[in-house]
Amino acid sequence: MMEKNSFTRCTPEEAGIPSSAVMRLLDQLEYGGFTEMHGLMIMRGDRICTEGWWAPYAPGLQHVLYSLSKTWTATAIGLAEYAGLLSVTDRVCDILPEYMPEILSERAASVTIRDLLTMTGGSETERMDYGPGWKEDFFARNFEHEPGTFWFYNTHGTAILSAIVEKVTHMSMIDWLDQKLFSVIGVDRRHILCRKDQDGTCLGGHGMFATTEDNLRLMRLYLHGGVWENVRLLSRKFAEDAVRPQADCAPAHAGMPWFYDNCCGYGYQIWMTRPEGAYRADGAFGQFAVVVPKLDLIVSITEAGYIGKRVMQNTLNREHGLPDVMPDHPVPGPQSTLDALFEILIPAIDPSVSHLPPSHESRILQERLHRLAIPRPAGWVPSDPSKKLDVALVPDGEPFSFGLLQGLGVQPEHGQGVERLYLVSDGYRLTIRFLENGKEHLIEADMRGGFITGRLDYSDAGEVCSETASAAWWDGDQLHLSVLWTETVSHNRYTFDFGSDCVNIRKWTESGISDPLAERLTTCRILA
Repeated sequence: MMEKNSFTRCTPEEAGIPSSAVMRLLDQLEYGGFTEMHGLMIMRGDRICTEGWWAPYAPGLQHVLYSLSKTWTATAIGLAEYAGLLSVTDRVCDILPEYMPEILSERAASVTIRDLLTMTGGSETERMDYGPGWKEDFFARNFEHEPGTFWFYNTHGTAILSAIVEKVTHMSMIDWLDQKLFSVIGVDRRHILCRKDQDGTCLGGHGMFATTEDNLRLMRLYLHGGVWENVRLLSRKFAEDAVRPQADCAPAHAGMPWFYDNCCGYGYQIWMTRPEGAYRADGAFGQFAVVVPKLDLIVSITEAGYIGKRVMQNTLNREHGLPDVMPDHPVPGPQSTLDALFEILIPAIDPSVSHLPPSHESRILQERLHRLAIPRPAGWVPSDPSKKLDVALVPDGEPFSFGLLQGLGVQPEHGQGVERLYLVSDGYRLTIRFLENGKEHLIEADMRGGFITGRLDYSDAGEVCSETASAAWWDGDQLHLSVLWTETVSHNRYTFDFGSDCVNIRKWTESGISDPLAERLTTCRILA
């Protein structure tokens, strides 16, 4: 019997998959222009036959899941059901009466756990934040449809499921998963993070972080019908219902026909997908764990799929109270990743073949997997090591956010930000110390083409963020800095244009290969 904390490794051919097909898949993912890959794992027949991470991303590094969090949350519900703490037919108002409005509509009162699991709560509106009173607002909304009859994607509904888990288990959802799931399926609790609302409730709709392999392990549980190594964790009915179409989600995507894998049906916080009988856990920017039962196949992907300038611009606009801009083009990235998987890898696998003869391409593939790395920023060239730097800077005007990342969910309060920066370089390493909101932070960047890894502590805002940085001199007196937030899909980019007595700093954000968005342009005085 396989040890619960390890999987057998083999070549693709030993699992019945041609290495040439995996190579073609990698070609499309790396050179197709629609994503920046971070991690890939392929399992067939309970053996890992392909795995690779694009440096500086790594196997044990937790990665933001966005809505793939929803599948973990649904699993927490399933664990609670199997423990006899709830039933999916229970009304939510009976479990969380403290969040019900004084006048509760009949439709709101009839919403069940199953309705939330299947995104059929009955409302067509969703509050976009998790500030005070968001749970009360959820039940005070207008419910335009009878619960169970109308599909509408609703992340707040999943966060309500988190609150239900915490209410019936008397512990945080992550602690519940740790107690009932992680140790059994081999997930390291230290890899799992989850953001919380102001009341301390896990934001299970979008707030979790886990590794590429953690997501694969989760979906292996569903592939085996809720059983892990002869230990049943989910009831058979729950595990089977979760991966079968429970709601028709196609009408909601009628205006976005390019998202055809979002039109195959929806289970319990799990999407149906191509080919027939397949399903996936799915998070923004292409966080995927895809199961193809007919092939006994699981593919887990962490990436930063291109979602377009419009989407990123609207994210920034909302954070600054600005209106959305009109759509300019379809959002192709995550769908293109699924296309590559279903049109390149899947057709190359014969369901009746579990083993292929050895291939010389297997060795070539393994060498390639060991060399994976994200591309350097466009235009990067080695710096002149004789160019040194030692300067102190003070913002000339309002302080600005230097270290914080758009998209991490934390931003400085109005009027706060960086107060002073110190830049020191010996030609090979750039060290930046900066005082921001009263706390000193440090970023170190490699100037020879590599990366230096560190962490920025914003624990007072609920974040401790892993980062890795590189830097280089471009065009004489322009210093470029690239900071990858390696638990997310995003990068911060900076340019420092040095004048005689000032430095102009430009900061912008990228998510994978998305169009860069200028976030701040400021001038700093050089201190004598």
